[in-house]
Amino acid sequence: MPVRQNLITAALMLGLVIVTFLLNQSALSGNWRFDDGWLLDYASRFSPFDYFFDPAITRGYSLNNLTPTNPLIFDLNLWLFGFEPQGFYIQHLATLAGCAIATYLLLRCWVSPLFAFIGGALFLVGAPTQFVAQQLMVGHYVSGLLFSLLAIYTFQLNLSKSHWFLTLLSTLFYVIATTCKEVYFPLPFVLLLLPGQSLSVRLKLALPMLIWSVAYMFWRLAVLGSFVGGYDAGSQAFSISKAVQSYASIPELLFVTPYLAWFLSLIFIALMVNLARQKRLNTPLMIVALLAVMLPLLPLTQHPGITEANRYLLLPWWLFTVTLIIALANTQILKLSLKAAILLLFTASAGVQAWQAQQAMQPRLNQFDAVYEFFLQPPPGGIYYSREIKDAYYLDTVLNGARYAQARVSGETGEKLPLFMDSRNLRSIDSEQKSIWRYDKDCQCVLNISERIKSGKKPKPKAPKVLPVAISPPYPPLFEAAPGSISMSMPSEQRLQIHGHSVHPADDLEHEIILITPLQPKQIKSNLSAEKSESADVYRFTLTLDYADRNSRDLAAKQSCLLIRSAYSPIRLLTNPQASACNDLLSAKP
Repeated sequence: MPVRQNLITAALMLGLVIVTFLLNQSALSGNWRFDDGWLLDYASRFSPFDYFFDPAITRGYSLNNLTPTNPLIFDLNLWLFGFEPQGFYIQHLATLAGCAIATYLLLRCWVSPLFAFIGGALFLVGAPTQFVAQQLMVGHYVSGLLFSLLAIYTFQLNLSKSHWFLTLLSTLFYVIATTCKEVYFPLPFVLLLLPGQSLSVRLKLALPMLIWSVAYMFWRLAVLGSFVGGYDAGSQAFSISKAVQSYASIPELLFVTPYLAWFLSLIFIALMVNLARQKRLNTPLMIVALLAVMLPLLPLTQHPGITEANRYLLLPWWLFTVTLIIALANTQILKLSLKAAILLLFTASAGVQAWQAQQAMQPRLNQFDAVYEFFLQPPPGGIYYSREIKDAYYLDTVLNGARYAQARVSGETGEKLPLFMDSRNLRSIDSEQKSIWRYDKDCQCVLNISERIKSGKKPKPKAPKVLPVAISPPYPPLFEAAPGSISMSMPSEQRLQIHGHSVHPADDLEHEIILITPLQPKQIKSNLSAEKSESADVYRFTLTLDYADRNSRDLAAKQSCLLIRSAYSPIRLLTNPQASACNDLLSAKP
């Protein structure tokens, strides 16, 4: 009998691997996408010791989040597969399959193998799971979930065996999960409510995790300067109605059509009520798990918003899947045929919604695939033009970041590919020596548009535009120092002024001053004046930033940084003696 059970277990686990790769096979032909270029640049530039133990370099990844395992994933994949995205996607999908297998093993602690398998498969079918499968940059969410599930599973085994090795394993898995993403931090408080032993035994087994959770908070404080953090909603006041509306929209993001989504929600609630009436529901565990998963979404309801079933809903979707399977398996008043019909309805609705979400996302994926390919294999003299002026910093950072990483991995010297955002400047390009390319949505490819551009005189240099960028995302890499200077003053309780001058190459175009700030100000005013110079374009500037309160102003004074960008030159950082966090972003200290 044990041999047969082992064969069945192996077959079901293999089935989950097959389902993972079948549902997401299109990812295997994907190129680099979204923030991948910047992550490749960062991972190829530094060692794991650097971004785990050097606070300056850790902050260079993000000033708001402590997630050093994400660049580690890219680092390991570069070592294993080189600069080939297909190998990255294989690892990514293998980790996702590992999550499904770990879900199956965990569910087997409370339900039959068949129900456990259906739980793992339903998790894979969901829109959040298929969404993250197409994005390498969110691999830390997937890895964090995998190690969290392994921590729960080994802790559950330890409740019956009380062995030091299982205690060590569960703690190690939890430590890795927290370095992947902060959303997995509350896990020990959920484990304390698992059934099987007295509270004192559970507390004893979870004690190493709790000790690490305290150490983690102080590690975060030492690196980022705060115990908590995340995305910034700027000067917006917290809106309760916005939060309620965002939470209420989650079922519609997970299941097809609003009416069916709410009908399925009512079925789920009815199952939970029935278990509670039968006194078979661990209410404290359910409440704490729900709070641990849903509360971290609260800041996201304000900014950037919960508008699609993306990485933010991966953990909520997993919790819903597991809870549904346990509730159905333990509801005795329903016949097996009715349970099968309910599961089929949930799976079909989630699958159709995932397919629709995938179709909506595909144009973005196609664009990233094509543009990354162009930047990594451009024609001689190729120049890229994009009309998305507000995304100049982001595009320059991720696309040319991929070029720098590719050169670093191959042992060559990386050069920036010229990136133009203003069509008026294209007339100055010599079409006989250079070619101008742009992404075309109709053919979903990068086309040569040189013949459409009329040649003309080089435009006169214009004063730099001021482009405000939230600190996260995209994350600030480490830069070379730019010629110029900065000083700061605080003329009032809520006002910060940044004075200085910037020097831009005279033969370059599209000068920009990029303000990277941890908090979006309520208002930005800029005053720029040109100085005469034959060899460069020099501008003196004063930026006036108005914040909601003094604390926001003080934080901005410590962490706001100024970059200069142009079409041909790499992005560089203006050094600021009053903001050490900015100088930490320099590749070489002044």
